[in-house]
Amino acid sequence: MENVSRHSRKWILLTVFMCGFVLLQTVWLVQAASNNQSAEEGRAIFEQYCASCHTVGGGDMAGPDLQGVAEKRDPAWLRRWLEAPDVMLAEGDPIATDLLRQYNNIPMPNQNLSTAEIDALLAYLGAADSGAVPPVQSAREVLTGNPGAGRSLFTGADRLSNGGAACIACHDSGTLGIPGGGLLGPDLTNAVARYGGESGMAAVLGNIPFPSMVPVYQDRPLTPQEQADLTAFMQQSAAKDTPSRGLRHFSLYILAFGLMDVFLLLLFVWHRRLPHHTRRPLSRR
Repeated sequence: MENVSRHSRKWILLTVFMCGFVLLQTVWLVQAASNNQSAEEGRAIFEQYCASCHTVGGGDMAGPDLQGVAEKRDPAWLRRWLEAPDVMLAEGDPIATDLLRQYNNIPMPNQNLSTAEIDALLAYLGAADSGAVPPVQSAREVLTGNPGAGRSLFTGADRLSNGGAACIACHDSGTLGIPGGGLLGPDLTNAVARYGGESGMAAVLGNIPFPSMVPVYQDRPLTPQEQADLTAFMQQSAAKDTPSRGLRHFSLYILAFGLMDVFLLLLFVWHRRLPHHTRRPLSRR
């Protein structure tokens, strides 16, 4: 009787062990599947929000190559950077400020990522580093642009498809002639080189990161073809030997003073012919 009881206890212990083993295996598999799913979701988020400026192992673009960033940066810093880059820049975070300076003063835009999206993005970056998921192969395709069409869009001769304001309202470019463009924004003559070539310029135009421009274009984005045409126009402007902005403005000042001189000369001549000048000799008679 005692042997039977001991035999039963062995079977009970063996059954409990097997059940526990199966349970742990199940938890591990579920967790692994969940992590993989998060990494895949993060890959889609990366492709949507990050790939226009970043690669993972493909080299720098408008922003840095993010291969190894999960190990390079403090996790809390990286999480906050993904959550509120504009706030960190405004606070003067030294790493954020250095990145801004290093990458042509193009600020990283706040993509308003949720906590779950940031978790998935971090999971993807870690998985891409370990080779668990394939990296996004390339950034957004850069189309072939037409400089003439880009000039028409820049100057407003042709309207942007989604109703955004023409660049000339705030920016100048080298081939606009003596009047030039607006003075509110920087001269865009060398913008393509300044922002890292065609892909960098496409990244900037495709996901405009400048706070003053976001309200203008966030609901009226440029189409990929418009981005390519504007890029081609700015490349053409940079290649031409055009008068500098200062020289053109100096020419405008000279023209304005010249017109003022002509106006004063005409006023002087006409003043001599005004009625009180012609009547005075008659009144003396």
